[in-house]
Parts: sequence; C-alpha cells; structure tokens
Amino acid sequence: MLLNIVHAARHRRGLVLVIGGVVLLIVLALLPVIATALDLERRLFFAVHGICAQSHNVISGGVQFPLCARDSGIYLGLMVTLGILALLGRLRSGRLPPLSISLTLLTFIVAMGIDGLNSTIAELGLPALYPPRNDLRLLTGLGFGSALAVGLLLVVNQTLLAPDRLEADQAPIGNWRELGLVVGGLGLVVLGIAIDQAVVAWPLVLLSVIGVTGVMTLAIMLPISAIAGLSGKVRTLRQLMWPALAGFLVALLLLAVLARWKIEMEVTGLLPPPLIPQ
Repeated sequence: MLLNIVHAARHRRGLVLVIGGVVLLIVLALLPVIATALDLERRLFFAVHGICAQSHNVISGGVQFPLCARDSGIYLGLMVTLGILALLGRLRSGRLPPLSISLTLLTFIVAMGIDGLNSTIAELGLPALYPPRNDLRLLTGLGFGSALAVGLLLVVNQTLLAPDRLEADQAPIGNWRELGLVVGGLGLVVLGIAIDQAVVAWPLVLLSVIGVTGVMTLAIMLPISAIAGLSGKVRTLRQLMWPALAGFLVALLLLAVLARWKIEMEVTGLLPPPLIPQ
C-alpha cells in the first residue's frame, strides 16, 4: 500500500515536470512574438536606462539587449553561475574557494578592469592597448559576473544564515571540474548570442534584466534584514519574504528615478541622445 502511494506520488511529480517543461518550451518559442506585441525591447531599454550608458549594446537575432555589452555579460554571468551553483547544491556555502580557484576568479575581475580601462582610454581619444570590441566587453563581463556571484553568495550566507544552516566547510566552487562547469555555462551564453536568433536572444535579455534587478534588490534587502534582526538567524526563505519584497519595490523605484533623471539629462542636452531600439 505504502509503495503504491510512493509510486503514485513519483508519477504525479514526473507528470508535472513534463507538463511544466512543455509549457516552458512553448512560452520560449512564442517569446519573440509576445515581445513584439508588447514592444518589450523599448520598454526594457528604458526600464534599465539609468543603469549604464547603453552605448555598446549587444544585438542578437535582431534584438538589442537593454544593457550594454559589459553589463549584459556581468548579469548573465552572475545568473548562470548562481544557477549552476544551485544545481551543485552549493547555495548555502560559507567558505572561500581554494586558493587556485579564488585567484582564477580574481583574474576574471582584473581582466574586466583592464578591458574597461582600455575602452575608457580609447573613448577619451588617447592611445589604447587594443581597439575596444563588444565581444571582449561581453566576455570579460561574463567572467566578472561569475566572480561576483560567488562573492555575493558568500556575503549573503555569512550575513544571514543561521549557523546550523550555513555549510561553513563548503566552498561555492570547490575544484577545477566545478569551475569548468561554470565556464561551460558561460560558454553557452556566448553560443546563444552567436547563434543570432531571437528565440534564443530573448531569454538571455530577460535573464540579464532579472539579474540587475535581483542585485539591486539584494543590496537593499541586506540592510533591511539586519535592521529586522535577521542577521545570522535565517533558516527558511519565508523569513526573508518581507525584506525581499521591500527591497524589490525600492529597487523598482530606484530604476524609475534613475531612468527619469537620465532622460531629463538627455532632453536638456547634458547627455547625448540614447540609442533607442527601432
């Protein structure tokens, strides 16, 4: 009797996963049509208008990413890395990666810093080390986003998780194989953009916007959680529901205020006109 109940529960769970997967595939296939109907390209462009310059945007499948190439890479790298760490069961990690892995992640950060400095020098009309390119902005942004994901995860866990929930002896990325999985995930992002198809580009666009909104929400949620007395006491996600909601609403308000401020600067001529998607 008990075995029959277990088998039935597993069958229902499997059926739900199959149906959910089919629905997700249908939504992804229809996403370009939905995005066109909602004029989503322009709406997302202005939604994050105050976040970055939006002057070196990636275009894939005829879709202009709302963030510049470097910022798109940062937030896509962050989201992909967090997704892989979740699959590895490392979301409660509390220890720095081994020295060799940490130095590699640090190299990712330095690489983006060098590329960003080189781009700035070129834009000032000064001799640069090499001509700035969007593919390098994207690649170095992806690496930085991966390192940022590891850093943010450790900060959040050390700040909020109760001692019995924190895996203090576990690192988010513990060896080269796991780092290889992360790099492979970043490579899939590059491949998705290189495929140059709207059906692939749109999920990446949405993922980048979720990433930037999520980081802003997290940055606001942490002090709210500390004020609420949750530091070192979180055992379930339910405890963070209200701080996260407050952080999300404030993040949306900040996005709106920054976008409005930048538009006013552009209208008055203090900033050049934006490269609005057509």
